[in-house]
Amino acid sequence: MTLVNAHPLFVGLRNNPSYLASLDIGDDEHQKLMNARTTIRAALRDAAWKLEQQTRFWRDKYLIEASNKVRDAVSVKFMTQGSFAYKTLNAPAQPHIQEIDLDDGMYVPVRFLEDSHPALAADGLFTFVEETLKPVCAANEWELDTSKNTCARVRLWAGAHVDIPIYSVPEGQFQLMKNAIEEAAMSSRVLAFDSIPRMATIASDLVMLAQRNGEWVQSDPKQLHDWVNSRSDRYGPIFRRLCRFFKGWRDHTWQNSPLSSICLMCAIDLALMRLGGNPDQDRDDKQIMDVAALLPNIFKGKIQNPVVQSSCLNAWNDNDREAIVEGSESLATEMESALKRTGNADIVIDRLRNSFGRRIPNRPDVIRIEGKTAATVRAAPAVVVPTPEVISSDSG
Repeated sequence: MTLVNAHPLFVGLRNNPSYLASLDIGDDEHQKLMNARTTIRAALRDAAWKLEQQTRFWRDKYLIEASNKVRDAVSVKFMTQGSFAYKTLNAPAQPHIQEIDLDDGMYVPVRFLEDSHPALAADGLFTFVEETLKPVCAANEWELDTSKNTCARVRLWAGAHVDIPIYSVPEGQFQLMKNAIEEAAMSSRVLAFDSIPRMATIASDLVMLAQRNGEWVQSDPKQLHDWVNSRSDRYGPIFRRLCRFFKGWRDHTWQNSPLSSICLMCAIDLALMRLGGNPDQDRDDKQIMDVAALLPNIFKGKIQNPVVQSSCLNAWNDNDREAIVEGSESLATEMESALKRTGNADIVIDRLRNSFGRRIPNRPDVIRIEGKTAATVRAAPAVVVPTPEVISSDSG
């Protein structure tokens, strides 16, 4: 039982932004991202004829096979994925260091050869994308980042980038998806995984992701998208809110962390299952506290990718694991201190801001202290566990 109800700080304030509202990116930034996505897509679509006409983009094995034939026609389609598609995107907690990430997958239909890999060369597709976007970036004062093995990256401005992972699918099955996307676009103007009828989806083992090093690997982002939707269906809207709250905690705690967003989402799912799988939709503060209490042990164990069982999401080195476990222990302590150990609303806000930052609104008037003796309760000193800075790759 909690002494304090701080739910309004997280959700639902009308006169001041709640924590959830403060996590949203601004309308201007959102529009700029959408405009950039439109510009990038248009450039790649307009240049797609090069894939058909120029041999340098094709694998040698295919060129030998098709030496006396006209090469296959090639078109491209796009599907936004990741936090934009999951509806879990947050504005950065440390905007001078962290960035908004828009993932826009480019799908290329092509013949698959006898080795079950696409006829187009994976590294050749990276060349195509980056050669096409180089003048676009120059014209818009963007920067092309060629350091990522799994995507091309366009840095738009300080604090935002677009990633373009490149997928290949069998040309025959792609037509089914293409028709479904175009039909959905005509009706809703939204190109999203949710708009594709299940009957028109492509088998996951036939979706291949290009690597800059020239390899193709099996990877279907729709599987992960469907998993996120299934968790939201199971737990209700609070699942996505919890994901955003805990991402906000991570980004406030560390400048950069190997604790990826999908790993965090899976950890939240594991915690909710251990808590009975029926979270209260009207006490987000208590749900955060209950989940936080379980996270340290969950992070100590193995967290499997929910759609690729052979993939471990928290295969961290010992130093990173120690930092993440200690950080989650500190969060659990602060949440319990805020909701159970004090009847002072100002102290509640201090405790919450220790973990989530100053985006927690300074509104002690909306905190409800429960129980007749609340006014006499004094805050027990919180045990502050140091959270060493973790430096690694993008959080995702």
